[in-house]
Amino acid sequence: MQIKTHNDKDFRELQVSGRLDAEWADTLQQAIEDALREGAHSLLLDLSEVVYMSSAGLGVLVRAQKQFQSIRGSFGVKDVAGPVGEVIRLTGLSKLLLWNAQIFSSSVIAPPGAVQSVSRMVYAKHADFTVYDLEPKARMDWSVIGNPARLESGQYEADDAAPTEITESTIALGLAAFTEEYTDQQTSFGEMLALAGTVAVQPAGKSQRADYQSIQGEFRPQPEMLYGIKLAGSPSHLLRFDINQRDCSASLTDLVDEAMDAMQYEAASVVFLAETSGLVGATLRRSLTERVSGDSRFDHPEIREWLSFAPERIHANAVVAIVGVALRATAQDRYKKLMPFVRPMRSCDDLLGHFHAAVFPFQPFKKRKIDLNESVGSLFSSGQLQAVMHLLNDDRPISGAGDSEFVRGACWIGPLV
Repeated sequence: MQIKTHNDKDFRELQVSGRLDAEWADTLQQAIEDALREGAHSLLLDLSEVVYMSSAGLGVLVRAQKQFQSIRGSFGVKDVAGPVGEVIRLTGLSKLLLWNAQIFSSSVIAPPGAVQSVSRMVYAKHADFTVYDLEPKARMDWSVIGNPARLESGQYEADDAAPTEITESTIALGLAAFTEEYTDQQTSFGEMLALAGTVAVQPAGKSQRADYQSIQGEFRPQPEMLYGIKLAGSPSHLLRFDINQRDCSASLTDLVDEAMDAMQYEAASVVFLAETSGLVGATLRRSLTERVSGDSRFDHPEIREWLSFAPERIHANAVVAIVGVALRATAQDRYKKLMPFVRPMRSCDDLLGHFHAAVFPFQPFKKRKIDLNESVGSLFSSGQLQAVMHLLNDDRPISGAGDSEFVRGACWIGPLV
């Protein structure tokens, strides 16, 4: 099989020749998934030079149609008279798979429901942002929980764990555990984020798997938080971003910096749904309810017992939901209670932040204006949560792993009260 590719912004055409059987079906499937990863919103398959197509090949076409439908995209096969056309017609899939030039060309320009209030385009150094007004005058209420000062050398006790009720509008991050009764022996507190009515926790311990709870009926997740930040309210804007240089990615710090500049916010709640080219961060190896044997958990070599740190970028080609807060150093006097919970996002910079990420296998998500709860909910409903981690920017010269990087995605942002 041979596949030739033709690109035109969000539109891609694949010209396929040879046999589309079980042996080559995976090759075509991979080409389609590559198109999705690279941001194609409409895909046309030219199978006029395919001499044979089996049920395996037909399955690839049906799967592709569903994938593009899930992101409000367009997919179709050119109406051909050869063996491919015959199989499609005999199986009754003509309406589903055959490309209607008039319908699809108009859907590329203005898909159903695409009448959306784009306030402006912002072209920054590292990314191009399409800005959608959600609730421009909205503000995010915030509160802090617990005492992060003990993180370095102290031991957390039973009274430090606060049950925190989560609603559909709650955004939160910190250290927490799923438990109804605090016990040093049974509870393994770890990185936590809450978003769109779901709480995800990475229990401390190398062999522990990330777990999550979602609002179901009258059930409300209520994690025990050692410390963290809790926000409530509605984001003011949605920023869809694409990296403005081919085959490049942008760091978390640069994206947060440019998003805040675009909105002219000094302090903000920031949520990302994005495709990664790699993450840099850490998770706890041991629960903070255990005692520190030395002066600090972060002294070498003891830090190796407490933190699992990524020495290089991990989770490439994944999709992440990221929750965090960011503020300029110039605003620290107005947010004194928040200051113990944030750190400089890079050396010699005025941007402070704290971000956690929930990691999932790659799956495409819709273009243009999307709903936060719906988009995040679909990730968790897949049951494929891989990890929750605290994101770091390791910008040490030579030996540093760098910052987490992304290729495209969506950013919901709202100013803090």
